[in-house]
Amino acid sequence: MKRWIISAAITLGLAIIALLGVIGYTAVGRARGESWSSLNGPEPVWPAVIGFGAMYIIPTAAVVLVALIAIAVVRAYIPKSRA
Repeated sequence: MKRWIISAAITLGLAIIALLGVIGYTAVGRARGESWSSLNGPEPVWPAVIGFGAMYIIPTAAVVLVALIAIAVVRAYIPKSRA
């Protein structure tokens, strides 16, 4: 259970870092006058892929993390049988 919680927290952290990195990268690109309005052109597509992937992973990892923590708290207060 402890490994699952740590894994979910690391996944959440990495997804947030990836999303912030893409936001920063695109902000620098826009400041330089680069326009990435279309995914059909020769512009780089990887920022969109990483950004949208991170936006899907963040809520999923957050829900999983909350559920795992709730399960760990409930299991900590349920008395264990001696059998």
